[in-house]
Amino acid sequence: MDGTSQTFARLGITAETLRAYDKRIPRYTSYPTAPVWTDAFRGPEWAAHLEATASTGRPLSLYAHIPFCQKRCLFCACNVIATRREGIADAYLDDVEREVALAARHARGVGHAIQLHLGGGTPNYLTGPEMDRLIAIVERHFDFAPDAERSIEVDPRTATREDIFRLRQVNRFDRISFGVQDFSDDTQEAIGREQSGQLAFDSVLAARDAGFASINIDLIYGLPRQTPKSWKRTLDDVCALQPDRLALYNFAWLPSKVPNQRGIEESELPEPATKLDMFIEAHDRLTSHGWRFLGMDHYAREQDSLTRAFEAGTMRRNFMGYTTLRGTDLLGFGVSAIGDFGGAFAQNTKKLTEYAASLDEGVLPVERGMKLSEDDLVRRDCIESLMCQGRLDLAKPWLAALVQEARAELEDLERQGLLTLSPAALDVTLKGRVFLRNIAVVFDASMRAMKDKHLFSRAV
Repeated sequence: MDGTSQTFARLGITAETLRAYDKRIPRYTSYPTAPVWTDAFRGPEWAAHLEATASTGRPLSLYAHIPFCQKRCLFCACNVIATRREGIADAYLDDVEREVALAARHARGVGHAIQLHLGGGTPNYLTGPEMDRLIAIVERHFDFAPDAERSIEVDPRTATREDIFRLRQVNRFDRISFGVQDFSDDTQEAIGREQSGQLAFDSVLAARDAGFASINIDLIYGLPRQTPKSWKRTLDDVCALQPDRLALYNFAWLPSKVPNQRGIEESELPEPATKLDMFIEAHDRLTSHGWRFLGMDHYAREQDSLTRAFEAGTMRRNFMGYTTLRGTDLLGFGVSAIGDFGGAFAQNTKKLTEYAASLDEGVLPVERGMKLSEDDLVRRDCIESLMCQGRLDLAKPWLAALVQEARAELEDLERQGLLTLSPAALDVTLKGRVFLRNIAVVFDASMRAMKDKHLFSRAV
């Protein structure tokens, strides 16, 4: 480390500590994690499950995946279709409309939708009329609570100031997230983007002027051509912009599994030690300039709703990351979209042709999923409590049993200062919040049998 890491030094975190815990571990947006789901659970099984569990009336989150991008970035591992073909988005919405209608029929009796999130791809690939149409589709089939949260991911390269105002004023989105990654022109060039720092600045300022309640930007460390000097300039820009939330991601370079990453020169990637210093620098700068570290990779201003949810113990983790809305079921629409409903997961096919063909047959386009066992549900509760509240209440006998089962590993983590154990609770320390994934994996029964750990990104 270069001596700038006052926050980590106070916590007793050294470069050696970071290296020791820098293992390939799930991000725990679900438990069990997606690699253990099965293709024996498909559209018919998902439909039957929705019909059997929808009458609970639990509040609902909705997600729509817009897979299209005008160009694929070299770093990206998302499910993306790079195209400029005219009319492709409108044709896709024809199929999304069929899926929404079909899912709504199977899930009669669900509660009010209290959240809508659009991800991608590039959701703002849709034109204004196409966006209006998508919103109308979901509103026609689901009842929305008056104060429902609406959030969208936006690519600054394809969103004008007018587009951003329209998303707020016409489509009523109140949260917006910009994929910035890095403010350095040199790094942007290396990852196949044409996005100047000024463009990112202008987008965030437009969102603020438009009246968005919360503005997030995504940053990635470990990208090609990043240096400690250029990264400090990026952090200077972040501190000047003052977004409400920040997601700080570790670049997972997996060229054997992500073909477009083969366009990145390995020689241009920062050395592991440099990458760790960049993470340390970012954590120190953010936490000393008004952002609260909520755990793992998320930071938020004190007044942001995510910080308030964290303090109230209502923050939740799902496929969209951390969210303020605890206790919701999730229905996902579009290719590769994921549902999490009533104790089961389902993921749609990733191919447009298979997606349309399934809907032609009147079958939900699910390619894999699983229904959770009682043991899965207990471990899921345990891992989510750790990831979101940093605490396990051992008055709950099912959590106490899991802690007893893993006591030897947990006592070792306690000696390392990552958590404290008492008869009443397991509490994650501030130091442990940096290594939440390393604590959660102790309770992951599925990881023990999994051979290919390279499916997951590194913890630091």
